[in-house]
Amino acid sequence: MATYEEVAKKFKITVDQAHLLKRSMETTWDMIAWDWVSCFDGGTAEAYEVYGSESAMVAEATIDAGRINTHNPGVDLAWVTKMPDGSRRGNAIDMAEAVWDARG
Repeated sequence: MATYEEVAKKFKITVDQAHLLKRSMETTWDMIAWDWVSCFDGGTAEAYEVYGSESAMVAEATIDAGRINTHNPGVDLAWVTKMPDGSRRGNAIDMAEAVWDARG
C-alpha cells in the first residue's frame, strides 16, 4: 500500500489534492454506497466479487459519471478528470483507487 506522497508523485498531483480526493470520495461513497450495492442481487458480497476490491468499487462508483462532483458542491475537482492542459486524464479511476488505498 502506497503513501499519499507516493500516489501524488505517481499521478502528478499534490499531496493536498490526494487528501482532497480521498475526502471527496468518502463523502460521495457515504451518500451512494447503499444504492450502489443494492444494484447487485447478491449485495455486498457480489459487488466485491464483481469489482475485486473495495478500492476498485469505490473508485468506479464515485468518479464515473461525475458523482464525486454532484456530492461535493463547491469543491474544485476538475483536475480529477482533466489534466492541467485541459486534456482528459486517462487514469482517473486508477488514481482514485490508489488514493482510496493510500496510507499516512
